[in-house]
Amino acid sequence: MANTGRRGTGEDGPETKSSLPLIAFTAALLVIGCTLSYVFFWGELSSQMETDDWMEVQGAIISSGIESDYSCDGEEGGCSTTYQPFAEYRYDVDGESYEGSRITYTWENTYIGFRSLAESVIDDFQEGNEITVYVDPDDHSESVLIQGLELKSMSFPLAVLVPLVLAIQPIQFTYMVKFARRFNTADESDTLGEGNWVGPDGTESGLGVAEDWYLRYDGPAPVVEDVYDENYAVDRGNGAVPIDFYIEKWGIPEGFGKTSNEKNTTRRSRK
Repeated sequence: MANTGRRGTGEDGPETKSSLPLIAFTAALLVIGCTLSYVFFWGELSSQMETDDWMEVQGAIISSGIESDYSCDGEEGGCSTTYQPFAEYRYDVDGESYEGSRITYTWENTYIGFRSLAESVIDDFQEGNEITVYVDPDDHSESVLIQGLELKSMSFPLAVLVPLVLAIQPIQFTYMVKFARRFNTADESDTLGEGNWVGPDGTESGLGVAEDWYLRYDGPAPVVEDVYDENYAVDRGNGAVPIDFYIEKWGIPEGFGKTSNEKNTTRRSRK
């Protein structure tokens, strides 16, 4: 029974088989990204996760804003500005007043190159705002403004990991291009006649190509390699194009035009 599997359906099609390395490569990048997040930020992330069961108390923002740090590389001369959100707040626990300045553990003592990201963290923590403060039940002097692993508490790790992932993209892009070329070559080979191949400018070439292939050919002038009787030997198709057809369509090829057939064709075309 003939195989009825179709390309792209996952039923024995070459696309499914060829895509497996690409899927594996992408999965590997995800694993690497997750591993790096744990390696680089495990201390901050674990501390932030512990705030998930801290108690809630009411407080107020004393001041907030964005701190910036401008620095230059003395050797290469490059300069950059980095930013850190800050918020100072006051809260009461059991009649005792406390002050804090920790938004999250992941943002503590950290500067990034995205001012808009730093600003988004303190959108809800403007001076004078009444807020909820999350306090360590065992040590009331320890507090945060964002509890657990919410999006804003993850902003700093993401701000570092995203450029890292983007830096890896050229590798993945190169791999995808190679995959696409390999797949397209396999796809083209399915439409070729037996024993034929893809020649210059994507032209099907080989002994199995029809003798009148040049009538349907719409590419650039084939490269003439020699003259055989009434035909030019060319680098594509079935390897031959009648001299009169070639000259009428593309003119006399460079380095040729001295045989009687070529001269006769040239004279006829001038009449």
